[in-house]
Amino acid sequence: MTLTKEEFIRQVEENRGAMYRVTCAYLRQEHDRLDAVQEALLKAWQGLPWLREAAYFRTWLIRILIRECVNIQRRQKRVIPTESVPEPPREENSADPALREAILALPESMRIVVVLFYMEGYPVEDISRILKLPKGTVCSRLARAREKIKQAMKEEAEC
Repeated sequence: MTLTKEEFIRQVEENRGAMYRVTCAYLRQEHDRLDAVQEALLKAWQGLPWLREAAYFRTWLIRILIRECVNIQRRQKRVIPTESVPEPPREENSADPALREAILALPESMRIVVVLFYMEGYPVEDISRILKLPKGTVCSRLARAREKIKQAMKEEAEC
């Protein structure tokens, strides 16, 4: 069962924001985030004939995107930066800068689970499938991440 070109485009449009937010959990640089999305979309389009059920398109697309983010991270580890690049300006619509910083300070394994669960609304079962982890691992990472965020926010409030 293959999606038509129009259905593929519609699904991509519906998931555009989710894809970008997932890249934010993995990649710091804007150009890397955009590259990851572009590569994931290309691979999804090329791999569309192998998608078994259209109902799992979103999960399948996010899984491809995560692999692209990891590939970009691997390539970056081999690159030695020659100069410091300034951070991009903060998003105007982000809720609480302290919360955003606390999430960004989490280890990647916790950060991606938090993004998928709280920002993208995936249930634990789907996160488990996307990341290929046991449900218990997803739950424990969420619990540890909540504790770290709570501690960071408490420290921020005391300052």
